[in-house]
Amino acid sequence: MEKSLNNRLSILGALLFIWAVPTCAKAQDATGAPQFAVTHYDGQALDQLYGQNALDKIEQIPGFALSQNTASRGLTAAGGNVLINGAVPASKSESLSQILSQLPEAQITALHFYSAGHPFSGASQYNQVVNVLTHASAITTHWQARSKLTSAYQPYRPSELAVQMTVPMETWQHQINAHYQDDRHQSKSVIASQSAQHITTEVGHEDFFEKLNSRLLSWRSTRQHTHSRFTVAAKTLQEDWQTDFYRQYGIADHALNQTWLYNESIDTQEYELSTDWLKQFAKGKQLQLVALHNKKTTNNHALARDSGEPNDAFKQYKAHQEQVLQFSFNAPHSTWKPEVGIEISHNQLDAMTHNSDNQIVSHVSETRYQPFAAFTYILNPQWQLYTRLNTEHTKLKSTTTYTHRSDLNFLKPLIRLSYESKQDWDFALTAQHQVDQLEFNHFVASQDAGFDRSQSGNSQLQPNQFSELAAQFNARPTDALFINLKLFHQWQKDIHEIITLPNGKAGLGNAGSATLLGAKLSATLNTEQWLSGSQLSLDYDYATARYLDPLTGTRATTGLTPHSANLEFRRDMPDYSWGIDINLPESATYYYQDEVFIEHDHTEINAFGEYAVSNSLRIKLSVSALNTARYTYSQTYFDAMRGEKYDGETRFDERVEPVFTLSFTGSL
Repeated sequence: MEKSLNNRLSILGALLFIWAVPTCAKAQDATGAPQFAVTHYDGQALDQLYGQNALDKIEQIPGFALSQNTASRGLTAAGGNVLINGAVPASKSESLSQILSQLPEAQITALHFYSAGHPFSGASQYNQVVNVLTHASAITTHWQARSKLTSAYQPYRPSELAVQMTVPMETWQHQINAHYQDDRHQSKSVIASQSAQHITTEVGHEDFFEKLNSRLLSWRSTRQHTHSRFTVAAKTLQEDWQTDFYRQYGIADHALNQTWLYNESIDTQEYELSTDWLKQFAKGKQLQLVALHNKKTTNNHALARDSGEPNDAFKQYKAHQEQVLQFSFNAPHSTWKPEVGIEISHNQLDAMTHNSDNQIVSHVSETRYQPFAAFTYILNPQWQLYTRLNTEHTKLKSTTTYTHRSDLNFLKPLIRLSYESKQDWDFALTAQHQVDQLEFNHFVASQDAGFDRSQSGNSQLQPNQFSELAAQFNARPTDALFINLKLFHQWQKDIHEIITLPNGKAGLGNAGSATLLGAKLSATLNTEQWLSGSQLSLDYDYATARYLDPLTGTRATTGLTPHSANLEFRRDMPDYSWGIDINLPESATYYYQDEVFIEHDHTEINAFGEYAVSNSLRIKLSVSALNTARYTYSQTYFDAMRGEKYDGETRFDERVEPVFTLSFTGSL
């Protein structure tokens, strides 16, 4: 405890020291707007980013990686590193990628890519930001229709339909979105189990079926004045999710005379209302107030039937409510360009779980106060220093068989020093301390019937924390090559691992400390000299971790993917576009109390082709898992705890047939 406190004080001391350094320096533009390295995509440059919507175009910007946080409570950590007209899209029912996919190409006037530092306070935690600029046009209607075809679905055709209507009226602009999706996923697996003596004990095959039916209706109205902007939005979402397992199995060298069936359905209803008011004053000062209310209910029914065994039923009802109020003020043309604000949020989850004739009632409530202050100092036209101090006071209450209360207080400083060269390169150095949000679902019981696991809820779970040092480097060594490299090192505390809880059951708990070292590389090569309009992209992630496991000694943290790589080659021409995408093999390891679970993905090839029939109609054909996707899952068992006596293993070899998707996009 004392060591952790010293680390926190050391970081805070470094923050104050670096904060004080610029007072001895003289900025060359103390009252003007800060200067940032920015790449403008407008006119012909914007047209060369081929795509049907904002998401398509943003994903083609060399060196940019989309970051989004959709599961976070509150607004401080929500959204991501893409803004629309300088504002963070305030939504909890839709991810940032979904919002961007609903913004049609016809409404985009420009994309501004900030590679190392930017002037937007709403996304100050990110080094890279893309700002999407739109215009208020005449009344327009944009629509998208998709249909999928694969041999696995037989006569059924999964479908998707989205319609967006924009209606400008004097100072108001109204936008209505409707989205319907009926999607399915199906796979087949071969299963084999062996004993501790490596003798095959059981074989079988399994059919997996998953269906998602969702209906989304959203409305957004924005009133734009010379010095203010007011937005009000409402959304309603309904989802019906169903999954079915059909498994035939038996003893090796015998008929598959036993059957296991599992059916699960989850019905979700979500409603959301938000307002966003921005006021501009003299000298660029801005005042912003955001309010959001979200309510989500989930009804889960599951039934497992095994030959010769009694049926096993699982039922769970959850209701989650969230209210958020966020206030912020910034003065971008002042000497220190201050940003101050506070976010107040209240969350409550009520859950009732029925499992094996037991009934568990769980309540979780949380009230958080998160004031923050940030300052930016321009040392000279190339060097910029950004400092931010987030604080958090949280009152957490969780109840199952008894009530547990926690008062949590955190300091979360961030320091970023960026350099923008007059040449074609820049870099940013970042030091920060972060506290991850607790996932409310971890407070209640859960199960994974597909791999025969269940976990107990943990009412005493504490958030994971980490201190990080990171360096990000962007370079364009030639006109044809763009490289982005990020290196980071994290010191993690109170990490989440599956442990034995005080009630004697397995569940997610705080398991001590760990270190994480990683790198992210993104490179884009313009291959215009070989094939007009073409480019080759590479994305590679590397991560390694050290955690002292009391059962087995030093190992990686659970769920770590050491290597992840993706290659894409595409050609974009005025009237057509095509490309091929290759995901290289990767694996992740998960550690349970009496089991080690490894998920291994094999090479997967995807391809697409798109053609513009006219200015108002485009057709796109995409193929996922062109080479038939293959996944391997292996469960290694131990008796009675992991790291002790080996007790056999089970292997699943899964395959997914190619899926062809035909899309039509148009406007009226």
